Amino acid sequence: MKKIIVLFSLLFSIFCLYANDTYFFMAGGQLVPTKEGNVDVEMSEEIINIVLNPKDYEITVDFSFYNTGKDISLEIGFPFFCLGIGGEGTISDFKCWTNDVETSYTDYPIKKNWNSNEPTELENAYVRTIKFPSKKTTKTRISYKATYGREAPSYTIAKYLYGTGSSWKNAIGKMTVRIQSNLIYSSPIQLALPEEGSMQRVSDNVWEAVYTNIEPDEYTKCITIVMGNIFGDTGPRVLQKNRFVPCNVKLTKQSLFWYTKPQLRLLRNAIYAFNGYPFKSKDLIELFEVECAEYGWFGFKEIDGKYKGYYPLDKNFSEDKLSDIEKYNVKLILEEEKSL
Repeated sequence: MKKIIVLFSLLFSIFCLYANDTYFFMAGGQLVPTKEGNVDVEMSEEIINIVLNPKDYEITVDFSFYNTGKDISLEIGFPFFCLGIGGEGTISDFKCWTNDVETSYTDYPIKKNWNSNEPTELENAYVRTIKFPSKKTTKTRISYKATYGREAPSYTIAKYLYGTGSSWKNAIGKMTVRIQSNLIYSSPIQLALPEEGSMQRVSDNVWEAVYTNIEPDEYTKCITIVMGNIFGDTGPRVLQKNRFVPCNVKLTKQSLFWYTKPQLRLLRNAIYAFNGYPFKSKDLIELFEVECAEYGWFGFKEIDGKYKGYYPLDKNFSEDKLSDIEKYNVKLILEEEKSL
């Protein structure tokens, strides 16, 4: 349950999400030649897999390059940088492959002109030499883990730098962005993508977008995923019923787009928790009656210095206790659960 309190807020775009003192760390990204200049190699395809885990996120990227010119060997860097103020971030477990063969790399200082007004500093890059045969496709892969950044500080952030793709010849032919969420109490609430509104759900916890002929207009362009708590609590106040969106506002399918099936179940049962439903499932009792009580969530009342229950349990609970809005939202969430 501490994870909920640390990660904080999700729910719907009705809430004001951002402040100006944004900070995040260690965005890593596309492969880039370490020396400026024209190259005859195109990035014909890029497949970006981002896996959101409770403690960190994992990125695996598969590249296909096509050399339109003569045989050439290039020093290729995987750049990563810090953006913003404060805090510490890390990239770990970095690995790289060329044509399915794992290769070694060197941690190497690399300077680039970011042409950005934001406080961006390119730290360095992992560099290796790759041979690009003439008129042939060369495949490479990178993978790594990264710690989340934070925003203001209620939201967590994952980033992937794709603007460096402008270093190659022509546009990026095809870019696939795939996001997998293994999160428990948090979920994406806002994304910055090459094209907005392009994500489609392909399974319970996987979303995907496909783009063609992507040509970043800035070297610092990033895919950015902002995440918050699934119950929509911005903290630090106790989440009261009159601030809990599903008890007061009719939801839409779109507002549930980033919820996984287990998260939808928790959201639906939170409506019942606010109405005193006596749960029978052990995990729901643990969540709403025990752990949430310990941290003062869901409108708990303090008695003798301790929080007691989420709302007074109603042993005679019936569905009639729910408002029309709550009944509508329960039905909508249940339909979405079944569809997954």
